[in-house]
Amino acid sequence: MKETENQFSNSVENFQNLKYLYDLQLTYIRKKGIHFTFVFVKYSDEMSVSYEEFYQLVKENLRKSDFVFADRSKQYIILVLSISKAMESKSFLGRLQTAMSPFKMPLVAVIAEIANSLHPLEEILEVGEEEVMSLDFSDAQIVVIPHFIEKERIKMKVSIIENDHITQSIFSNLFHNLETAEQDLEVRVFNDGLEFIESDWYRSEHHHIIVLNDILPRKNGFEVLHYLRGLPNEQKYLILFISSRNSEEAQLYSFENGADAYFVRPFNLKIFEIRIKNHLRRSR
Repeated sequence: MKETENQFSNSVENFQNLKYLYDLQLTYIRKKGIHFTFVFVKYSDEMSVSYEEFYQLVKENLRKSDFVFADRSKQYIILVLSISKAMESKSFLGRLQTAMSPFKMPLVAVIAEIANSLHPLEEILEVGEEEVMSLDFSDAQIVVIPHFIEKERIKMKVSIIENDHITQSIFSNLFHNLETAEQDLEVRVFNDGLEFIESDWYRSEHHHIIVLNDILPRKNGFEVLHYLRGLPNEQKYLILFISSRNSEEAQLYSFENGADAYFVRPFNLKIFEIRIKNHLRRSR
């Protein structure tokens, strides 16, 4: 992305840079649930400072992780405050108002907290511009618009790698019954490790729960375990080993190679369910 803090770009270039940044911030929402905010700070030709001076004043008060977008054709400046909710943005604007006090001009701004990836950038810019341009300079005003703060349902994949059809059915029913108002669980069943790896089902940014039998035709559970833990972003996988082997050696080997849990058949299904519920709760 081209540097925008050292130049006043044209509208097309500004939008392209802003779109790049917006898409990047959305990945943090999807992966970590980290909010960010757009702030629209209004400018008036009646101010005692030029647009360029106003821009510099705003830029000097930003954190290193924040971004400012300026366009002479607009009567406002757009800020993108990363890792910030509306409350943090209000604190920043309070500091900015103090910095503006020598110019004797009120701060007029609109805050849009982004908490999901459901809205295109064009919609956010349209709503923000309409709101900030409706405000006047009779007094300092900070308006928070609530359009974009609804929680997004979390998508999580579940793979059941098991060649026993009864066990497949038990686990499938368990996960389908665990869906919550905030989470969608996409469940798929695989008869062995090779079928799972060849499916490419595991290649996504979503968190992924894997119920894995150690004894399987073709690629066994340990081969799948080694494969997944060798992938980039392997932390997204919660791998639950299911085994008939109750030896300490087998359990140690599984944990040393990246298993998150080890259940010995027959095991208490309720304990298994609680373990999954705890993981789903933490992922929210």
